[in-house]
Amino acid sequence: APEAVVTECANDYVDQLLKADAAIAAALHTVPVEERVLVTNHDAMGYFADRYGYEVLDTVLPSSTLSEASPADLERLEASIVSLGVPAIFAEHQHNGAEIEAVASRLGDKVEVVYLYTDVLGELGSGADTYLGLLKFDAIAITQALGGDPNGLSG
Repeated sequence: APEAVVTECANDYVDQLLKADAAIAAALHTVPVEERVLVTNHDAMGYFADRYGYEVLDTVLPSSTLSEASPADLERLEASIVSLGVPAIFAEHQHNGAEIEAVASRLGDKVEVVYLYTDVLGELGSGADTYLGLLKFDAIAITQALGGDPNGLSG
């Protein structure tokens, strides 16, 4: 019956999501607790941070994407990044990364910009072209950037 097929597919997908969630948590938890800090260009990682025990330190853009960060806001953010020794700041592929790239540029080689997929899937073949792929792609990128071991997520 068609209902049984849909139910079987839904149950299979839920199982895949639960396994991915466990693998993502395991990888992200290889990052030392004091390093579990996210600086992003836009406030899109709050639920992710809450789920996996990370802190969103700050965002480059104010919560309204229609406004820009002020020079004073950027200076304050840069000072926080330096004082905490944050090794990476995270940008989203679908948003203009000019501000976050400028922050990273002013900090020299102390911080790298790592691009994540958040609200949209990646192009075919990007590794983030499915929802599960997107979750794993972002977890691998965050884990690597913050000094953890994402090997449980490959494959």
